[in-house]
Parts: sequence; structure tokens; C-alpha cells
Amino acid sequence: MAKLSVTGAATAGLGLIARKPWAVVCWALVFLVLLLGPVLALVIQMAPALIDFIHTAKMQAQAGDEMSPALMHRMMGLQSGLMGLQLMSWFWSAGVKAVICAAVFRAVLHPGQDAFGYLRLGAQELWLALLFLVEAVLAMIVVVLAALLTGLVAALLFVIASKVGGGGGLAIKVVGCVAVLALPVSLIWVALRLSMAAPMTFADKTFRLFESWSLTRGKAWSLLGIAVLTVIFVILIEMLVEGVSFGALFLLGAPHMAKADPEQVMALLEQPPMVLLHRFWPWVAGLGVIWSMMAAIIVTVFCAPWAAAYKALTSEA
Repeated sequence: MAKLSVTGAATAGLGLIARKPWAVVCWALVFLVLLLGPVLALVIQMAPALIDFIHTAKMQAQAGDEMSPALMHRMMGLQSGLMGLQLMSWFWSAGVKAVICAAVFRAVLHPGQDAFGYLRLGAQELWLALLFLVEAVLAMIVVVLAALLTGLVAALLFVIASKVGGGGGLAIKVVGCVAVLALPVSLIWVALRLSMAAPMTFADKTFRLFESWSLTRGKAWSLLGIAVLTVIFVILIEMLVEGVSFGALFLLGAPHMAKADPEQVMALLEQPPMVLLHRFWPWVAGLGVIWSMMAAIIVTVFCAPWAAAYKALTSEA
């Protein structure tokens, strides 16, 4: 019978990276090809129309003319296209993240299934993608409604306190402050109680969300410790990677490029995207590889602890 260890679960991602670095490289390739690749393709496709719109709007502004109806129509078309692409990107990124997250869960819960870097595409990945979408929508709704309700209550209490005055008014203001502080605490507590939804969905191969509530009963403090340590590890990794990246940019002459003439920079950016890509492809490729590896490492460090916690909690039951 395993016992939930805060440090053991929080460091599960770091241990996985140390044991299976080749798997993390596979996940980075998935990020590079399935996330960064489509983004680059969309930029290349849409950049000419966007650059032409900006140039036309700039010329009209310099001439002192108002934006023409035709240009306004083009702007609305670009905005509609971008909104559609954002929606498609939201669904697509949820699917890609589900594939990587499932691979991390599989590496923790079923370490022997290491073929193809633990990557699969099946029911587990599809259910996880659905869970991520539902969680994102629910989180947005709950946060907005809770913030509005808390803001209204706090505002009402402060208005009452200003009319009461004295010690009673001060007490009411304290209650209002407590109500405001209670919002993030409550949201964090709910998130911790539902934190096993993803590993449960993966393990049961079906949608799981509120079933996590029973499994995490009495474990909120341990799960909070896991979350805090995991966030600390992620922040440290980001600081390390950003420090190395900025150091490399400095050695490659970034300070000199920052002093370039703004007009020359604008003229450069107005060139066709393929010309820019041909000129700066080493930079694009290097940044893409760095971003992909960083994304894979962060997802591993963030997802593995919850699979380890699920494994321990189900062993305790």
C-alpha cells in the first residue's frame, strides 16, 4: 500500500526526465511539428494580407484621410479570420496537449508501455482533450461569476461601512477584505479537489471530473504541497532556460541589433514572409527547438506529479 508523498509526487516529473530523456525529446518533436509548425504556416499565409492592410492604413493616416469603407471591410474580414483561427487553435492545442499529457501519465502509471515514446492516439487522449476543454470553459465561467459576486458583496459592505463609521464600520470593512481574499483560496481548494480528474480520465478511459472529489477527500493539504513544489520547479526551469537564452542572444549580438534604425527595422518587417524566413531561418529554427524542449519539460514536470499522486491515492484505497 503506497502512501501519498508530497516530495515524491512533486519530483516525479524531474525523475521521469532523468530516466527517460529520449521520451521527452519525442514529446518536444510533437510540440514542434504539431503546434509550432501550424503556427508558422499560418503566419506565412496571413502575414502578406496583414502587412498590406497596415501599409494601406498608414498611408491613409499620413494623408489625413479617414479609414475608407473598403479598408474597414478588410479589417473586419481579418478580425473574423483571426477569431476563427483562434477557435480552431484552441481545439487543436487542447488535442496536442492531451496527447503529451497522456504520454506523461502513461510513463508514470505504465512505465513498460514505452513504445513510440509513450505516445498514442486513442480513447484516452480524446477523453483527456474533452476534459481539458470542459475544464477551461468551466474555469472561465466560475472565475468570472465568482469575481463578480465577490466584487458586488465587497462593494456593498464597504458602502455600508462608510455609512456606519466607527468600530462597526471597520469591522464591516474587515469582513469585506476577508470575502475578497476568500475567493482565490476557495478556487484553489476546488481546483485541488478536482486535480485527479485528468489521471482518472486517463486511467478509466472515460470522462471523469467530479469523481475526483471523493478520491481527494482529506488530501487537500498534501495536494497543495505538491502544487506549490511543482510551480516552484516550473518557475526555476523557466528562469534557467530564459537565462541561457538571453545569454546566447547577447553573445550573438542582440544588443547591437537593438540599436538598429527603427525605419530600417520597419522596412525589414514589410518584406514578404518567405524572404524573412529565408533570411532568419537559423534563428527561427533555434528558437523553435528551444521552445519545444522547454514546453515538453514543463509539461512533464507539471503533469507527472498528478499521475504519481493518483497512483498513490488509488493504492491507499
